[in-house]
Amino acid sequence: MIKKNLAFILIINVFIICMAFKPDINESHLLNPTEWKLEKTGNDIKVYTRQSEGSSIKEFKAVTIVTANMKSLESLIENVSDYPNWQTNIATAKILKQVNKTEQYIYYTTDLPWPMTDRDIVIFSGKIVEVDGTVRYNLVSKPDYITGNDDFLRIKNAKGMWQLTPQGNKIEIIYQFYGDPAGSIPSSIINMFIVDGPYSTLLNMKKKVGK
Repeated sequence: MIKKNLAFILIINVFIICMAFKPDINESHLLNPTEWKLEKTGNDIKVYTRQSEGSSIKEFKAVTIVTANMKSLESLIENVSDYPNWQTNIATAKILKQVNKTEQYIYYTTDLPWPMTDRDIVIFSGKIVEVDGTVRYNLVSKPDYITGNDDFLRIKNAKGMWQLTPQGNKIEIIYQFYGDPAGSIPSSIINMFIVDGPYSTLLNMKKKVGK
């Protein structure tokens, strides 16, 4: 009986030690090599990437915190025609259809260096406001919404979000996106652009609305 009690105590002690070294829940997902990996940091901006399931192209997540008014951030994201002035690699942008106050179809084109073919994409954007004040714009590609243009290669598979979360007098911004540009661009080259692009986009955003 004494030996059994000692064994039980030993097991409990090992369990407590393991729990003491358990990674913080907010950072534990970064320790998994199949999950988010920090690629770039600076100007209070962090850019993570992770391998997308069933694809050689990575997904990115760019995060920053600004001192700004929520309404100014919402206005910036909803002012589609202004996208080329602050979102990297967007050449033109417009609203195809305003379904209601929270849903719209967006069309924009990208300007890629020669000899690569420029891309275009149709995105459905749906705005959600949570009880805690978090504002989220869910984005998903709708490639068949309009007929393709021969001058562009249509991006068919894309999804992402903008998420704005109040934190006291500050707002956390998360810009997350996955897009397969199709065509003959090597995935290694694509993956090079998915770090600097969102970093520059958030940097431009911070200059426009926050500190």
